[in-house]
Amino acid sequence: MQINGTNSLDFLSINPNSKDSIERIKEAASKIDASELTRGYHMQFMQQSFELSNGNFNMQVGFMSLSFGFNNQDNSANNFTQELKDLLNQNIDITGYSGKPIGDLSPQEASNLISDNGYFGIDNTANRIADFVINGAGDDVEKMKSGLEGVKNGFAQAEAMWGQALPDISEQTMNKTLDRINQAIMELSGNAINITA
Repeated sequence: MQINGTNSLDFLSINPNSKDSIERIKEAASKIDASELTRGYHMQFMQQSFELSNGNFNMQVGFMSLSFGFNNQDNSANNFTQELKDLLNQNIDITGYSGKPIGDLSPQEASNLISDNGYFGIDNTANRIADFVINGAGDDVEKMKSGLEGVKNGFAQAEAMWGQALPDISEQTMNKTLDRINQAIMELSGNAINITA
């Protein structure tokens, strides 16, 4: 590729037509450790799975708290509500939620988001997290296991952040998520029993 009459590899001090440069490229490529590269991809996927699960679990707990609402003028309650909304806004992008802005939600609307059919309800959240891991890993069992670890770590981090066990909605979501991912791992590993055969 030429830009303004200069070679795009000039910044690397590589002449693609030079035998010496070609040899240096081959030598560098031969030193790439495929297992190290794969491990890096798995770690990156684990981190992405961690962020997705942690963000979704934080949203569930936050919306549960918001659904109780505060109808008094107590300044500490209002401060808590604002801090909670600020926290939720930090997690919103990773979850894919694009509904009404958090700051504009009523307690009932927050409750609806975590209801059975709500965006952050048990099934919808479990499916969103599990689908990310399963689809992202494809047929790579090790990558899927990395995603599974990321989900577990995200849940643990959410518990640590809230300072206690997460509410039942998050526990159930976690169990459904893990069940789906573990089932996919078993199927990829050939450990699943075909009961229809």
